[in-house]
Amino acid sequence: MTVRYLLTFVFTLLFGSVLALGQTSKQELNDQFWEAVRRGDAPAVTSLLDKGADVNAKFRYGTTALFKAAERGHVEIVKILLARGADVTVKDTFYQATAMTWALQNEHFDVVKELLEKEPSDVEEVLMTGVTGGKPELIKIALAKGGLKKEVLTTALYIAGRDKDGAQLVELLKSAGAVPPPVINEATLQSYVGKYKKEAQEITITFADGALAGIATGQRPRGLMPIDDTTFRVLFVDEIVVRFKVDQGKVVGLTLIENQKPSEYTRVP
Repeated sequence: MTVRYLLTFVFTLLFGSVLALGQTSKQELNDQFWEAVRRGDAPAVTSLLDKGADVNAKFRYGTTALFKAAERGHVEIVKILLARGADVTVKDTFYQATAMTWALQNEHFDVVKELLEKEPSDVEEVLMTGVTGGKPELIKIALAKGGLKKEVLTTALYIAGRDKDGAQLVELLKSAGAVPPPVINEATLQSYVGKYKKEAQEITITFADGALAGIATGQRPRGLMPIDDTTFRVLFVDEIVVRFKVDQGKVVGLTLIENQKPSEYTRVP
């Protein structure tokens, strides 16, 4: 073994070990940070961040410490994490959920407020969770935040109005200026019931409890909210509209408009 080779070997051994030790220490620091968040230990969280823990370190399924704080309802820790640059837009790799998802699911309303301040674009998710879950607290949070489109408020009012226990929700939305969709007579709605086809694709339109629903091949039923006599918005799906085609008083087909791209379906017996 030459002297040069020996020196290279020793250098690699020494500095490689130091590097590995540094990596291990960083991982240990992040693991301690996660545990402190899980326990709700705010002083420890602050201390570990000061020591170099990564506020956006990824753990199982790509979650971050903010997920755990939101899930547990540790609002003070949520505030610390957000102040230190926690990314509220991260989605896990299993559910495609965010920290907001967990805060909403577990009804941690104070956490929802903090997350919404950081990411105002989540206001629609907060509103619709409140409407579909019958949670006026969430509706109040969303309305107070503002920035909701008129059509979103109309959709929320329509959904709340179809809930026999939704009177309080309806009043909250109306007080915020929500305008109900047009009322379409039952005979017109009934005339749209049937099957519509485009090659191998099929859409079935049904009518129950005063409202239409559509079922596309391989998908679950979706409610349809009226925009006018022939046009309906698909509930809980962005940018999809159904427009029925009427020729000489007879319904002959429909146009499915998805992200402004139309697809024509023909009514079949």
